[in-house]
Amino acid sequence: MPESRFLTLNKQLPARFVVVARSVKIIFCLAVAALAILLTGLTGVISTDYQQELATIESELNKPGLSFSDPGTLFQKAYYYFLKSSLTGSRRDSVQAETAFDKALANLPVSSDLYLLHAAFNLKQHRLEAAKTDMEKLSFIGEDPKVQVLMTDIAVQEGNYRAAETSYQNIVEKTRNWDNLSRLAYLRAKFGDFESADRLYLKAEEEISAKEMRSFAWVELQRGYLDLSRGRHQAAWDHYQQADHAYSGYWLVKDYMAEWLGAQRNFDAAITLYQKIIICAPRPELFHALGDLYLFIGKPELAQPWHDKALAVYLDAARRGEVQYYHHLASFYADARLDGAKALTWARKDIQLRQNVTTRDALAWALFRDGQYAAALEEMQKALSANWQDAHLFFHAAMIYFAAGLTDEGKDYLHKAARINPHYDAFHAHR
Repeated sequence: MPESRFLTLNKQLPARFVVVARSVKIIFCLAVAALAILLTGLTGVISTDYQQELATIESELNKPGLSFSDPGTLFQKAYYYFLKSSLTGSRRDSVQAETAFDKALANLPVSSDLYLLHAAFNLKQHRLEAAKTDMEKLSFIGEDPKVQVLMTDIAVQEGNYRAAETSYQNIVEKTRNWDNLSRLAYLRAKFGDFESADRLYLKAEEEISAKEMRSFAWVELQRGYLDLSRGRHQAAWDHYQQADHAYSGYWLVKDYMAEWLGAQRNFDAAITLYQKIIICAPRPELFHALGDLYLFIGKPELAQPWHDKALAVYLDAARRGEVQYYHHLASFYADARLDGAKALTWARKDIQLRQNVTTRDALAWALFRDGQYAAALEEMQKALSANWQDAHLFFHAAMIYFAAGLTDEGKDYLHKAARINPHYDAFHAHR
């Protein structure tokens, strides 16, 4: 599930104010963001919305008197570190958020807002059991829509899609806001009701205020990705540009744009943009994507350094007991290194945490890479039983059916993939 689909934070930050860069790194990142924005026709940008919001968060965290030793400010610390880690995606910020949560949970009485926030944080880290523990603390307000939303998010991660769809529908009827509408749209899209999904995303945008432009940009990204997944490339780009205009300088928007450029076979521009994003957002998923792009265009010698960087971060996280990169490790070994045995190791670890279409597909694909075709077919059939309509899932299914000697079925799944997305074999990033 996309990372912004978790708990909506009720506090709204000021929309704009001028930021004076206080370090060479910030100045350099602003320059890089401005250069990237030029790709979409924007000029004259002095400071981006993304950098402005980060500066606002830092200002709140550095307010005099806001200290871990003061119980009255512990929730604020946890809130702002969670917000910052959600925005940047960096491990350093996630560790600071973890520390803030530990102190708040240890020193504050039971607080519904705190446990809701902590459950959302655990979900982002793929720690479903920890999120469930948080929700157990809130059983006394089980009818609260915020509690029901997070319980349904957990159901989605566990693969209980039809029950989750019904739950989201009921929640929307009671609490109609942009993020609940987006949750429902996400599942509608997965079940192949693309038009309904886009209408729901459009309704979500109508619920967003002028002070929530990052939320608007996120919804535009989802609409764009929905179009890209159906081979509607120009429509996807239009949405990505809208996202970039609404909330400038955001590395996540640029990530989607770089993938789009690769899908369009504009490889030089895609590589340049990935390299610019990585300077200010050195995330392993971006290293992985750039390495995959180099592999896609037949330059394995250029792919390897980026893949090595991604793998080092993934493995370091796993050694620390972190689980959020298990899925990335499974896909990395399956497709970047073609090592079925190692892909299988990580796919099995991931499916122990959550059994859904994504993890079953990854396990089936790892078994396929390991030459275990009968087992791969069995696992793929479990993935397909959810009735998701996804071109990449159908492509994997086709290859597995072919390998199992079921040629007619393999051809059928290739046709299904092409009906959803005629460009299913174009470059795409693992998400």
